[in-house]
Amino acid sequence: MSSTSGTRTLNLKRILDEPVDWRYKAFPPGAAVPIRAVGEQGWNVLGGAFMRPVMILKDPALRHNLREMAGYCRTNGVELAPHGKTHMSPQLFQMQLDAGAWALTVANVSQALVWRSFGAERIILANELVEPGSARWVAEELKRDPDFELFCLVDSAAGVAILDSALEEAGPGRRLKVFVEVGFSGGRTGGRTLEDARNVARAVARSRNLLMAGVESFEGIIHEGEPAATLEAVDRFMRALRAVVIDLDEAGLFSQTEEVVVSAGGSAFFDRVVTGLGEPWHLSKPVRLVLRSGCYLTHDALHYAHTSPFGGRLASTEPLRDAMEVWGAVLSLPEPGLALLGFGKRDVSYDLGLPLPRLVKSGTEAVRRVRGEASIFALNDQHAYMRLAAEEDLRVGDLVGCGISHPCTAFDKWRLIPVVDDEYRVLDAVLTYF
Repeated sequence: MSSTSGTRTLNLKRILDEPVDWRYKAFPPGAAVPIRAVGEQGWNVLGGAFMRPVMILKDPALRHNLREMAGYCRTNGVELAPHGKTHMSPQLFQMQLDAGAWALTVANVSQALVWRSFGAERIILANELVEPGSARWVAEELKRDPDFELFCLVDSAAGVAILDSALEEAGPGRRLKVFVEVGFSGGRTGGRTLEDARNVARAVARSRNLLMAGVESFEGIIHEGEPAATLEAVDRFMRALRAVVIDLDEAGLFSQTEEVVVSAGGSAFFDRVVTGLGEPWHLSKPVRLVLRSGCYLTHDALHYAHTSPFGGRLASTEPLRDAMEVWGAVLSLPEPGLALLGFGKRDVSYDLGLPLPRLVKSGTEAVRRVRGEASIFALNDQHAYMRLAAEEDLRVGDLVGCGISHPCTAFDKWRLIPVVDDEYRVLDAVLTYF
């Protein structure tokens, strides 16, 4: 089975020509330079030019993570449609395309519109499409561009009817490819039972404007307390998903498609997806297994550092590297054991754990590790409360570098992020479109 991709090269010209000026926090003030020339300025993000706070991406870590995930997918014969909502950066998605990404995943039509404006040609809308305005945009886009391929999810007859009506009105001349979504009790969207999936698939089969293309699920929010119990629950869900695919095929509900796409896989349990769904299928059509992991690219210091299978459950792989850091200045040392840093909720993620202090830069001295135990225990809008050990001799004005947790809710706080090497020299900058 071929592994053809959508657009291999996005149209990045308008990004590269974007002037870096006062609109972007942290970047040096002064005369604007285009993004394409940022790497020529001789900047060091920990030097005196950049303002604080600053979020950075480490280029060596990004490239390591890209290689690890691409190698894993090749070895296991699966495709990757990375979730674009993680970073919403066309430059970073271009890196993922260059590493072999098959498609791009989005969560809503607003995100799809962004990616279409840069030329993405294969998009998985990993959500139900039930707003008439969004459905009409999809229908018009299908009609406007015959090369555009979009998949979306359905989990109810009502949702099927909305899509069918919108396409009927727009008349794109071809069917919209849909996946029946399978969910689990207490989870998010998706039919809960095999009968639910059958009913939705039959509604798709009766539609004049939809094409049954596969089955989808998302296991990433399964949580049973203990890690072993969580993995067992994920495995059960994958077995149930496999049973749905087989049942729908036996009912002849994939008769109009050339292949059956089976898609799942966040950034925490994709190895269990491959274990459960990567075994040979004996269907009437070939199967394409597509993972949708997004946070693997930057990884993090807390949540995915604990749950990612790389370097752990996948024993033959190397651990992913944390590619995101936030640096803030020590604003105040008002009492023993307490430092106030100059970043807060407007700058970092905090939904899956607070930032983790790791590094210190004091004046012209080299970057060093934090001495003793240190933690961020609270955030205000623009302040971080750092608890530090007696052996840590921070001074007002020092810089503290922290790892973050959950990249998805860190990227959206920054419109432009410098990309640096391991010496914090600025190589590039990536623009985001949230």
